[in-house]
Parts: sequence; C-alpha cells; structure tokens
Amino acid sequence: MKVLVIDDEFSILNLIRLTLELEKYEVCLASSGKEALESWKENPEMILLDLMLPDIDGYQLFRTFREQNPYIPIIMLTAKSQLTDKLLGLQLGADDYIVKPFHSTELLLRIKSIERRLQARTLNETTGNLLQAGTITLHIAERKAFVDGKEISLTFREFNLLKLFIQNKQRVFTRDDLLTKIWGFDYIGHTRAVDIMIQRLRKKLGDDGNDIKTIYGVGYKLDK
Repeated sequence: MKVLVIDDEFSILNLIRLTLELEKYEVCLASSGKEALESWKENPEMILLDLMLPDIDGYQLFRTFREQNPYIPIIMLTAKSQLTDKLLGLQLGADDYIVKPFHSTELLLRIKSIERRLQARTLNETTGNLLQAGTITLHIAERKAFVDGKEISLTFREFNLLKLFIQNKQRVFTRDDLLTKIWGFDYIGHTRAVDIMIQRLRKKLGDDGNDIKTIYGVGYKLDK
C-alpha cells in the first residue's frame, strides 16, 4: 500500500516514514500543501494529513482530496486536542484522528485497522459479483457464465435461471415458482416452457448440467 504523509515537521515525517517502511509500506512525503498536491499525482492509497500546514489549510486539503477520490482513507494528524477540532475532522469524513504527540505503534495499529477494513470491503465487493457452484462461475455484473474456466453463451433468462439455482442450492422450485421468478408475474404461458429451458441449460452446462435435478411431480433443484 502506498501512503502519502503530509506534515510540516520533518522529524515527524521521518519517524512515520521509518515506521511504515519497516512494515513494507511505500511512503510519499510532503511538508506543505503544495507538495501534497504534487504527490497526489502518484496515486496514494491512504493519506496521513497534518491539519496545520504553512500554506494550505488542512481541512481544505482534505476536501480537495475527497472531491477527487471520495473513498481514499484519510487519517488526520494534528497538535489540536480540542474536542471541537476532532469532531469537525470526523464530521468531514476522516477515517481516524490522531493527536500529537503519538506513539508510532499506535499510528501503525490504526493504519492496519483501516487497511483490514479496506481489504474486507474489497473482498465483499468481489465475492458479491461472483457466484460459484462446482466448476460453474457467474460474473453477475458482466452477466457472464463460465464452466471449468470456459465461457458459455446463455440467454437472458437462462442466465437468470442459473443464478437463481446457484443462489438457492438444494432448494426445490416448482415450475410455477420458476415461471413467476424468471418469466415474470404477468407471463401467460405453460409450464412446459420451464422444462424446455431446463433441458437447454443442462446441455450448455455439460456434465455440470446433471446437477440440475428433476423432482418428479414438483419441479427442479440444483444439487450442489
């Protein structure tokens, strides 16, 4: 992770740099608002921002960064210990607030805590876009289906049907259930349409298609 550290005290800059580099972080340093705006071009993934800078108000710099990237985590560093200053920083959307002087271990723990939250969010976003059952993988956002790593072509309803099965493994759906969920409440037709689509889907899935089981007299389920 690349961290941009902004502070006008060189002793603090060096302390933070050494602390983070020992933990294998990539560190960019800036001792003024102007330098910070230049370092922003290096695409940092986290910012440690001193509020008391010689040229640009730290709060204004905070707003500038957030306008360009609403999601970048920012920890505010300041000698101000008044509650109103801390509340203002948090109300602006700071991810954390550390009052000087601070221990380097405390700073590192706070950074790692934010990093864990970022990783968890990224994992949730990624896994939320993927559905898997055996060798079948669905990319929800792209509406793509893969079997054993090879993309297969599915119609709009075939994709929705497979998605429904994977999201509800072992659940038995009646033909009427499937008509309602896949074709829609206003669909007027015969349940035979479900049987035909199931047959097509099984064929496209190859061996994995055998896991779509017929529950005689009831409907279908994905046995995974």
